[in-house]
Amino acid sequence: MKIEPGQVIDALPGLIWTALPEGNVDFFNQRWCEYTGVATGDVGDHGWQRWIHGDDLPGFLERWRKILASRELGGMEARLRRFDGAYRWFLFRVHPSIDASQRLAGWYGIAVDIDDRRREEEVLRASERELRQLFDYVPGMIAVADSKGQHEYANKRCCDYTDRTVEGGRGLGFLEDIHPDERELVRSEWLRCVALEQSMVIEHRLKRFDGVYRWFHVLVEPLIDDRGQIVRWYGLLTDIDDRKQTEAALGTVRSELTHMARVASLGALTASIAHEVNQPLSGIITNAGTCLRMLTSNPANIEGARDTAQRMIRDSHRASDVISRLRALFGKDEVTAELVNLNEAAQDVISLLLSELQRSHVILRREFATDLPPVLGDRIQLQQVILNLLLNASDAMSAVDDRPRKLVIRTERDAENRVRLTVQDAGMGLEQTTAERMFDAFYTTKRDGMGIGLSISRSIIESHRGQLWATANDGPGATFSFSIPALADAKVAANEGTASRSAGAGPRHVLRAS
Repeated sequence: MKIEPGQVIDALPGLIWTALPEGNVDFFNQRWCEYTGVATGDVGDHGWQRWIHGDDLPGFLERWRKILASRELGGMEARLRRFDGAYRWFLFRVHPSIDASQRLAGWYGIAVDIDDRRREEEVLRASERELRQLFDYVPGMIAVADSKGQHEYANKRCCDYTDRTVEGGRGLGFLEDIHPDERELVRSEWLRCVALEQSMVIEHRLKRFDGVYRWFHVLVEPLIDDRGQIVRWYGLLTDIDDRKQTEAALGTVRSELTHMARVASLGALTASIAHEVNQPLSGIITNAGTCLRMLTSNPANIEGARDTAQRMIRDSHRASDVISRLRALFGKDEVTAELVNLNEAAQDVISLLLSELQRSHVILRREFATDLPPVLGDRIQLQQVILNLLLNASDAMSAVDDRPRKLVIRTERDAENRVRLTVQDAGMGLEQTTAERMFDAFYTTKRDGMGIGLSISRSIIESHRGQLWATANDGPGATFSFSIPALADAKVAANEGTASRSAGAGPRHVLRAS
């Protein structure tokens, strides 16, 4: 069966029309007539304009005139009245008809109903407007990026803080407001998280409208649709500058208290150190006298004088080592991270304390692991902790007379690639209920104690990503232990510490799009 051209035109899913070269409409298909409810003859030439919404008609005609002048295809949108008086949005597309002589023969047009799409778009725009209004009222700074990580929106609080418009921060323009010291880190971390589809947690400084930089904690989470695809990214910026300044002030106070604790221990060590230094000095004086007698004898005892001089050099080095350890232990140098062998660090402290422990009738036993891996930390601070634990253990046994005053210092490998140091005494012991209180600042069981030694010691160990705790022995006495990461984990901990100040990305936490 042959299909007539008119049947094809009437079957097309749209309102079809044609016009003469100058723009006068000369044909409408059946669908147009059915939609408008009028016969073809009533809408020819310019009569069709009565069915265009009055608010849309001026713009529609202006666009139509430009298309006629350009003699090129074009399009416009307008509301068209239906037979029942209702208006619906249509997309009008116009195409020129060129004959074999390249002359304009007329125009072909089609109008497609897009009212449902326009309504959906309007609902979507209304939802976005409502969401943005909500973001503007949230007591925080919010930024939104598209699925590819390109910044596309910031709420009012964020724009007011930076004095930057939404358009000014699009793409990666927001990076210009980040402090130069953290800018490259934030950029690389952001691109990495977008590529791996991971949430991002980072801290950096952000420039305020007056040029002042403040620290912010930034959390960015992806919004995931039902297909598991990222739709966009939402970021929450929280001002933590006051907290940062407080932490810095507390760090200074902690450093001062640590120094005070070191100095407070000086009195207990004075006699021990004097004894340690006096021994090599006495040996030097004795050997010097012996050396002079050997040299002035007749004949001079050159070989004996040489041996005596070597003993003098040995004693001089011994005295120098004692002074060096004392200066390092009670110095007020800046904290520096280095590779530390806990066995050697503990041995240095024991060398300073040995005479004092002997005078207190303390029997010291060392149980150092031979395969102990190094740790990454501040040697002096760790020695301060060991010193405090040994002194406390000695003090705890000062009233013990019915049993040996045994003190054991032990190093060993701990679980999860950590290193443990333990100090065990045979003193009066402790109640388990007070084991935790002993680490509180200014809590002490000593008559003349300050109550800050164990508190500072715990702060030092926690700054090394470790733990310090106390337990009661099965028999008499108590055991104090600390555990810190070995070298491999210590490097990771150091990197994480930096990331917590500037960058860190955790596991992928996602929001779900409805």
